[in-house]
Amino acid sequence: MELDEMIDYHAIYDQYRPLLFSIAYRMLGMSQDAEDVVQDVFVALQQQNTEVSHIKAYLCKLVTNRCLNELKSSRKAKTTYIGPWLPEPIVTSAEGNPEKAFELKDDIAYAYLVVMQRLTPMERAVFVLRETLGFTFEEIGEWIGKSEVNCRQLFSRGKRKLNATKDDAGMPISPLKPDSQALSASFSAAFRAGDIAAIVELLSEDTILLTDGGGKVRAAINPIWGRDRVQALLSYSISNYLRDGTVEKVVVNGIESFMVMYDRNPYAVYSLAFNPDGSAISRVYVIMNPDKLHGAVRLFERHS
Repeated sequence: MELDEMIDYHAIYDQYRPLLFSIAYRMLGMSQDAEDVVQDVFVALQQQNTEVSHIKAYLCKLVTNRCLNELKSSRKAKTTYIGPWLPEPIVTSAEGNPEKAFELKDDIAYAYLVVMQRLTPMERAVFVLRETLGFTFEEIGEWIGKSEVNCRQLFSRGKRKLNATKDDAGMPISPLKPDSQALSASFSAAFRAGDIAAIVELLSEDTILLTDGGGKVRAAINPIWGRDRVQALLSYSISNYLRDGTVEKVVVNGIESFMVMYDRNPYAVYSLAFNPDGSAISRVYVIMNPDKLHGAVRLFERHS
């Protein structure tokens, strides 16, 4: 197909934007950065003067390689980041998700995005394209300039890292689509009701809480380990939230959760990870960095 003024770029954009956003968001963990990458790719498409025979493969290749460049350039920034670096959540309405600010091909568990941070950029590219989006190793190799054998090796290495038994702040990982809606809903309801006793019953003994303030708001710089210490911090937070703010039900990456608001402005978004058997909450993620709450702000503005 030759790219010229006769091409319907709007139709191509509508058709492939959800897929391209899925790739970029999974790789970068930042929805605005993912949107920027997708927009850049479509600008590049319109400026392309040579013939493109496979438009889907061409666009996927452009997005993947732009994301790899972004990941390499952001490594230094993450090493100087204050406190844990958590991905930006996709926040949508709790009322049946009537509006989708961002269209994901699949809902991917927020906890999975967290543990994917341990992968190298190239491992993450192969893992995202293969495990979560189902592309072949041959296709992936063509897009990232690696052989099929290399891609299989990168995939295996990434899987080993994600399936490691090391007890750190990212483990254990949840399935891609955890069947834990009821557990998350119970935590959300108990939090909004200020029922700390009910919350404690949902937490595993080795629960870890991580807060991402990015040095821009007051937040715990180090992970909070153990159910007793997590309970103490949650009790303190709940007393402040319910006294001075409001707690709104939302959906975070496809799972029911909540966000805290002060003066009708989003202040913190909560997301959870679960034990592999879904019996308890193993991780509590609190995203407070204002740079990662733009989606929540836009959601509130649309519903105001």
